[in-house]
Amino acid sequence: MIEAAAGNAKTIAIWSLRVVLGLIFAYVGATKLTGTGNTPEYFAAIGWGQWPRYATGSVDVAGAVLLFVPRWTGYGAIMLACSVGLATLISATVLRGNPDWGGPAMVAIPLIMTSLAILLAWLTAPGNTK
Repeated sequence: MIEAAAGNAKTIAIWSLRVVLGLIFAYVGATKLTGTGNTPEYFAAIGWGQWPRYATGSVDVAGAVLLFVPRWTGYGAIMLACSVGLATLISATVLRGNPDWGGPAMVAIPLIMTSLAILLAWLTAPGNTK
C-alpha cells in the first residue's frame, strides 16, 4: 500500500512538472520566435545577433512538446535544461553588470527552471521509472 502511494505521488509529480514546464517553455519559446517580451533586446545585449533567439526558441518549443510525450519526456527535459542552463550561464557571465539583463532575478529564475528540468529528466530516466 505504501509503495502504491509513493508511485502515485511520483506520477503526480512527474505530470505536474510536465505541465508546468511544458506551458512555461512553450510560452518562452513562442516569445523568442515572435520577438515579443523584450527577447530581441535580450539577445542584442548578448551581442551575438538574433539567430540564437530563433535557435533557442525552436529548442524551447520542441522540448516543451516532447515533455508531453511520455516516452520522450526525459529527452525534452534534457533539451530544456541545456537551453535554459546556457541562459543562466550567459546571464551570470556575459551580461553580468548589465542593469537590465544581468541582475539576480535574471540568474535565479533560469537557474530554478534548469533545476526543475533536470529533476524531471532524472525522474523520467529509464532506471527511475519504477
